[in-house]
Amino acid sequence: MFWADKILEDQKGKQLINDSWTPSGIVHMGSLKGPVIHDTLFRILKEKGTDVKFMYGFDDFDPIDGLPADLAEFHSKYLGVPISIAPSPDGNGSFGDYFGNKMKKLLDKLGIEAEMYKTSELYSGGKFNDAIIYVLDHAQEIRDVYGKIYKKEIGKDWHPLQVICPNCGKLGTTRVTSWDGKEVSFSCEEDLVEWAKGCRIKGKLDPLNGNSKMLWKVEWAAKWWTFGVTIEGAGKDHASAGGSYDVALQLASDVFKIKRPLQFGYEFFLVGGKKMSSSKGIGLTGEELLEVLTPQVARFLMIKTRPEQAVEFDPRSPDIIPRLYDDYQIAANSKDDFHRAFMLSQTGGAEKVPELRFWSLSQWIQFPDMESEIKSEGLENWSSYAKTWVEKYAPGDIKFSIQESIPEQARSLTQKQKEFLGKKLLPEIDNAKDPEVYQRNIYEWAKEYGLSSAEAFEAIYKSLIGKDHGPKAAWLIFKYKDIAKKRFQEIAS
Repeated sequence: MFWADKILEDQKGKQLINDSWTPSGIVHMGSLKGPVIHDTLFRILKEKGTDVKFMYGFDDFDPIDGLPADLAEFHSKYLGVPISIAPSPDGNGSFGDYFGNKMKKLLDKLGIEAEMYKTSELYSGGKFNDAIIYVLDHAQEIRDVYGKIYKKEIGKDWHPLQVICPNCGKLGTTRVTSWDGKEVSFSCEEDLVEWAKGCRIKGKLDPLNGNSKMLWKVEWAAKWWTFGVTIEGAGKDHASAGGSYDVALQLASDVFKIKRPLQFGYEFFLVGGKKMSSSKGIGLTGEELLEVLTPQVARFLMIKTRPEQAVEFDPRSPDIIPRLYDDYQIAANSKDDFHRAFMLSQTGGAEKVPELRFWSLSQWIQFPDMESEIKSEGLENWSSYAKTWVEKYAPGDIKFSIQESIPEQARSLTQKQKEFLGKKLLPEIDNAKDPEVYQRNIYEWAKEYGLSSAEAFEAIYKSLIGKDHGPKAAWLIFKYKDIAKKRFQEIAS
């Protein structure tokens, strides 16, 4: 049974799936795994006729606690300010909108069918007012959960809330010290965090309607309580033992007194055993991923293995992307869980999957005048992805071009190889009508000259592209017929 069907076996009644992301920086390809997995569960429940809703949130009320290198100089003054209030780098909307809109475009391409929300609007609109009052009234119970998990005593002046300082506008630098049932007392502290400086004022204010924010582990459980969430997983960085997911789940049962949502964790994408990191140049952004993978193949990558299994994905590995397309083609025609993954990867009806392998297509797109063949094979869509792979990620030995003059590598050919080109291949070029037949004949002609097939093809490739291997030799010769005839003549003479 496919893993997603399995984990939903015991889910009964009305379901509400939730997932969210903080729009504070680059959309890493790993950030797409959560929404794709949750959308897959949503699709399965819809298939079963379940009354189900999928919500995807942009947690844009979090404070800015770090910046991409290119924004550090101008935006450093906004460290500690909520993402929804700090201005966008391009001057249009908020800091959160700038990155959130990038994610929305990617989710749309991936066919994610979710009701999207901004956490900032839920706070300002009063949706979380009841939750704020509840957590303040039950602050001691929350302290007890934190104390038990982190094995330390939490002081009675600690409250699971921060306010927006009315003086400096920062959220990340404030600490709530008391609650009288109507207002909270707070201080904006200079050294509360390392990444922002508070203005050192103290005061009291009404925490409702967007004036405050619950600490995010508490907020996570409060979302479940407020919305009635029944399903929400988490990435490994949150779902490890004693992590934020554990805290939120414990708060759900011990403080909010609700049934915990169906829980599951999902692993990272790795490159050479290391977690992907855009800031360190490891892996791809979401935009880069969808330049080299179709949305369907990208979804397939996210769900074809169990979520708890780490996936090695180095786009510059010689065959990892072509092999992924191969797997996708195999899954399209299989009858097992692989096919189930294929069907749940579609973004609008099951696509007709091309028969030509992606590896072969990456060679086709390097030939001139192949548009008609590409179109006849239904490869127009995949060809753009193949071009990107060849240009950006394919190893050098995949790329080829016809050399304008005799390549230096051709000078190493033996006399027998030179004669093979000039006396056998050359006379047959004008007579040949079908490149497939010509390709098969090369093997037989090589035997006649006492050459191995490897030696025969090496002679062709070295003379035309300066490499000892390449695309199908007959296709190469047919596409560059005039050059091939002249080159074989020159080498043989």
